[in-house]
Order: sequence, then C-alpha cells, then structure tokens
Amino acid sequence: MAEPAPEGADFRVVDTGVAWIRTRLAWGRTVLTLAVTAVLAARFGVRHGTAGVVFAAVSIAGWGAAGLWVLGRLRQLSGRSRPVSPVTPRMLTVAALIAPGYAVLGLLMLFTL
Repeated sequence: MAEPAPEGADFRVVDTGVAWIRTRLAWGRTVLTLAVTAVLAARFGVRHGTAGVVFAAVSIAGWGAAGLWVLGRLRQLSGRSRPVSPVTPRMLTVAALIAPGYAVLGLLMLFTL
C-alpha cells in the first residue's frame, strides 16, 4: 500500500521528452500563418485606402502581440525562463477568439481582393 504524500509536497511534472519541441513547432506554424495574414492585410491596405490601412494595422498589431506572447510562452516551456504559468480561462478565451478571427480576416481579404 502506498504511503500518503506529506503535506506541502511539490508534485511538478518535468517533461524531459520532446513535447516542448512539438509545442514550439506548432506555435511557429501559428505565428507564420498570422504573419502571412498580416502581409496580405498590408497589401489590402495599400490597395483600398484608409479603411484598408486600419484593417492592416489591426492585423499587424495582432500578429506582433501574438508573436511576443508566443516567445514568452516558449521560453517558459523550454526552461530558460521562469516556471511555466498555468493557462487561465482568459488566455484560452483570447486564443479561441484570435484563431477564428484571423481565419475570417483571411477569408474576407481573399474574397475582396
């Protein structure tokens, strides 16, 4: 029979495998997709005047913010920074809204170019 864990025991799981590398590659693909969408939005902005420039600026700002967040998260996962912070419901909500938002943004640009 197993003994109960002492109070205040720290049960952190350390991943010594390659899960963080797979996560890094997945986030790299995501940021690349956002970059392509931002470049297409910039092209759209050049061709469609002021409204297009605002559209492009929002897209590029979103890409930059996502890129910075991903860099910080990857540093945590690789162990080169502070310990990995838990994913909060707010982070999940923002991620769940950004991905479809950029998909819709790309489709709108595709059908209006």
